[in-house]
Amino acid sequence: MLTKIYILANVPVETSGIVIGIEELLGQAVVFLEAFLEIIAILIIVAAVLIALQRLLKRISQARSSQTWEFIRLQFGLALALSLEFLLAADIVATAVSPSWDSIGKLGAITSIRTFLNFFLQREVQELEAKTQRTRQKLAQEQQIDIWHQSDGSGIITRK
Repeated sequence: MLTKIYILANVPVETSGIVIGIEELLGQAVVFLEAFLEIIAILIIVAAVLIALQRLLKRISQARSSQTWEFIRLQFGLALALSLEFLLAADIVATAVSPSWDSIGKLGAITSIRTFLNFFLQREVQELEAKTQRTRQKLAQEQQIDIWHQSDGSGIITRK
């Protein structure tokens, strides 16, 4: 076993082309994976923008729409957070293959900025979710209170 490790450590010039070929193949795979992840992130943003615009136009055209501005912002914010995760994954993949100090520094800065943005975006999304839930509970309680019915046909109206 030690002999094989020694032989691999001293790769002859003739076989070094194979090692370089594998490194190039890995580099190309990383470039494609990085581009693929970035394309997914862009498609998520485009889809989120189109859905948000459709919901906004629907809300504007219908006076009695049940969707609120907060719900639209909540859905859009969740999509942006998901997109940020894909972009961060693309940066990690790009740095994983050839980690120079320059690329590690850039990844650290980008990761810090995206983590900062994602943290506050998630916090706002959670606040909007809680507000939406409280509004739904309040509406459900009001609907229960406002239900009136006539008891036993006597003409007396009571709350249910």
